[in-house]
Amino acid sequence: MNEIPIAATGLLRSFCEAAMLHPVDFHLARRLSQLCGESDPEVQLALALATRELRLGSVCLDLDTAATDLTPDSDSDDGSVEPAAPLAWPDPERWLSSVAASPAVAQPGGDSRPFRLDGSLLYLDRYWRQERRLADQLDHRTGLAPLGDRRTAPQPLPGLDADPQQDEAVLAALNLPTTVITGGPGTGKTTIVARILAALADESPRVALAAPTGRAAGQLESSVGQLLPGSEFRGQTLHRLLGARPRSHHVDYGPNNPLPYDVVVVDETSMVSLELMADLLSAIGDETRLILLGDPHQLRSVEAGAVLADIERAGLLREPGARVVRLRRNRRSNLEIGALAEAVLAGDASAALDHLDSLESLNFVAFSGAGDPWALPSLADDALAAAAEVQSHALRGDGVAANRALRRHRILAGHREGPYGVGHWGASVRRGIAQKLDGYGHDTHPYPGQPLLILANSDLFSNGDTAVVVREGTRLTAHVDSGSGPRLIDPALLDDATDLHAMTIHKSQGSQFSAVSVVLPPQGSPLLTRELLYTAVTRARDKVTIYGTREAFADAVATPVRRASGL
Repeated sequence: MNEIPIAATGLLRSFCEAAMLHPVDFHLARRLSQLCGESDPEVQLALALATRELRLGSVCLDLDTAATDLTPDSDSDDGSVEPAAPLAWPDPERWLSSVAASPAVAQPGGDSRPFRLDGSLLYLDRYWRQERRLADQLDHRTGLAPLGDRRTAPQPLPGLDADPQQDEAVLAALNLPTTVITGGPGTGKTTIVARILAALADESPRVALAAPTGRAAGQLESSVGQLLPGSEFRGQTLHRLLGARPRSHHVDYGPNNPLPYDVVVVDETSMVSLELMADLLSAIGDETRLILLGDPHQLRSVEAGAVLADIERAGLLREPGARVVRLRRNRRSNLEIGALAEAVLAGDASAALDHLDSLESLNFVAFSGAGDPWALPSLADDALAAAAEVQSHALRGDGVAANRALRRHRILAGHREGPYGVGHWGASVRRGIAQKLDGYGHDTHPYPGQPLLILANSDLFSNGDTAVVVREGTRLTAHVDSGSGPRLIDPALLDDATDLHAMTIHKSQGSQFSAVSVVLPPQGSPLLTRELLYTAVTRARDKVTIYGTREAFADAVATPVRRASGL
């Protein structure tokens, strides 16, 4: 049941009842309207919807298309969604005119007010300023002179084959101040970084490796270290790189104090928000090579903005100072998974379903939300085989092998709770495995083979790291797989860790598993999108099994994530 603010009446109340507005959207818009002397309900609706869009990840509200683009925002996390109620949307021309005349809304060249209208796009003023700042920064990077004039790319690293697309990316990064390298998992993005750093080694560059999360930063450090043995490059979060202060918008580095590096590499750029990207570019000097890596088709930042997708789609970076290189050849996942991912990206549900029905490493299992997941034979077989291998290594005290075995299979779900959620599927699988393996997970105490997902940052581990509890003599130790090497922790210190028999698709970004079992949200769920499905499918190297309905699968393929932006 949607929560309806007591003060909501008339037009705004009807939008609250239809789950188009959350109480926080209503109250913020109402308060700012009161402060600015705005009493028109249609204008107040626009302000509330702009607040809602920011909360859901968009930078602005497009008044021209709001009536057709916006869908209810259900508070339910179990996949249940009530049918949308018909709404009395304002006349678009009258609505735009009223908003433009509001004392709460500034024009692009006007004075500062809480909101700003740019064409038909309505922003909270702060985010309009951030978007303009980022656009100016991208334009500035585009206009910079090249840093080199190499005509041929250096040879591939020992043991790796030549690839023309990778050569193009390496050459661009060696010559230009800004290079964006996009591509799915296994296309060689970190291999390219290692080649670039190897080619620059004679210059002894100061290098920063960074990512939005500690987990992703550790994985970038580990991947580059494996390709360049003996290197001492260290990964860090973007917040730490910029010197961000906790609970503050202040950063230590910016236009007047640029980062002291010759090369800055950022991985998982699809997860970087508008604000963080603007802070990053402000802190990059003109003589610093900036290399952005990511997959614009994955799930975007949980905060506002889809900057990487905007950059690739709109051609915001171009020569002489910048280039975007798209990698397409997947060297890691098998060709069948690649074909499924391409069909999903193309929005071709028929081809994607044909692949699931006909290709050996792809499977579709009907699941309507009823029944115990453990009763699904394919799920039980995959989960039990992986858990038995993890437990075997854990009982022998081999934490490295146990963590490797943990990556053999992973259950991925869009929702956290309910019949399609991580909680329900994880609990079902744990109970089922405990009935098959002696000493496995019968109570809340740590046990050998216990898989854990860490949900907090510390000096020893990062949010998103995984761990396995291992028996070492007479005691139990949690072996944390941090991306930058295993770390041994007393299980009692992992208060913020949770059971890892299943995880959300969003948490899985940047990870790879031999096989994945994907639990689709049901039809009507706001999480059922193309990006969610693509992200889940591309986590697998060898095998993908989809659990859900064919109708939900087709809806996911046909529904791209909507993030409004003026970039």
